[in-house]
Amino acid sequence: IWLGLLCTILLAGNIGQVVHYFGLRSFHKYTLPNQSKNNKQLSAGTLNVLQYKIKCPELVDAPQANNNTMNQNQHDLLAAENNRIQSQHDVLFVEKQQLEFLLKNLSENIKQLQQSYRSLTAERDELRSILRSETNKRDQLLANYSCLKTECDQLKKSYEVLQRTFNDLQSDYNNLTAVIGQVNSKYKDLQREKEGLQTLFSLEAKRDQSESNCSSLRIEKDQLQESFDMLNKSKVQIETNYSLLWRKKELLQANYNHLTKEKEDLQARCKNLTNSTDLLKMNDKMTEKPTELPCPAHWRLFETKCYFASTVKKSWTESRTACIAEGADLLIINSHEEQEFVGGIVNSGQDAWIGLTDSLTEGVWMWVDGTPVNTTYWLTGQPNSYKGEQDCGELVQKKSGGKWNDDSCIAHQLWICEK
Repeated sequence: IWLGLLCTILLAGNIGQVVHYFGLRSFHKYTLPNQSKNNKQLSAGTLNVLQYKIKCPELVDAPQANNNTMNQNQHDLLAAENNRIQSQHDVLFVEKQQLEFLLKNLSENIKQLQQSYRSLTAERDELRSILRSETNKRDQLLANYSCLKTECDQLKKSYEVLQRTFNDLQSDYNNLTAVIGQVNSKYKDLQREKEGLQTLFSLEAKRDQSESNCSSLRIEKDQLQESFDMLNKSKVQIETNYSLLWRKKELLQANYNHLTKEKEDLQARCKNLTNSTDLLKMNDKMTEKPTELPCPAHWRLFETKCYFASTVKKSWTESRTACIAEGADLLIINSHEEQEFVGGIVNSGQDAWIGLTDSLTEGVWMWVDGTPVNTTYWLTGQPNSYKGEQDCGELVQKKSGGKWNDDSCIAHQLWICEK
């Protein structure tokens, strides 16, 4: 009987240890909600042991050695549990290091994307600079076009040909304007995409996403890569449009050079025709017999032309109007002999307007009939276009002979007519 009671007490103690061991495992596996249940089981096992002790008080001293054995078993169980917890701690530490490594890689990817964004911003600024340069070139071409149109109006015989050329230039200009509008539209699209990327590149949002869900970060990284690829495609398209604009600019420049050459050829032909006409008139004058006075009253004859020096003073425009009213025009000097002759019909110290002006193009002096000036008799240091307001030519009579000078067209001077 005593042996049976002792076995019963030992069995109850082992049951309590087993219950305590499984209670510790359940605590780590199922956390606090299961802890109370396991504590109840452990308390039940302990209560059973106490009940056995109450029923068998005579065995109180006998199980003392068994209690030491139970304590040793509990110590072993706790040591095993501690080892298991340490193993779980090591596993969690390795997982933590892996998560830190993934976070570091994601931060590096974000830095690379930010660097790509800055590079795209620099390329955008460069494209803006190129666009402004192309706009300035376009404005310069338009200014040259306007000047060329004014000069072509003076060449009446080539008016129709030049008009068609100007129409072609206008069409090219409209095409260029349309292309520039497309570039501006694409730039606005890029601006909107840049703002979208700035929102996606928010570091705080990405950090929160990385802490909550690594897989979500990978998905967003793929989306950013797609956006980056789209930006690259847009960049290639802009570069293609820039190449097209450059080729159109070169074509316009070639057309402009061609028109300039045609204008120079026409001016040379016009000059040759004028010289031939003058020679024919001179020959006719020399061969025909005079039947009437060669020049009107107060006009002076030189070779085949008549010259008139005024005694009153007017502006350059008013002087030319007065000459035209007499069926003449302001003086055009074609030879050294003519220069010496007109120098003799103006008194010393007097100035007289002649048919010389650079009002169309500053620095390019032309006669009133549209022919360029080939031989000049300027005073030393002239023309100087003082303050940019001296656009008309005058004959200045000095002791050494007449010389040319530029003066303001509104100044009042004598004038010389020729017909």
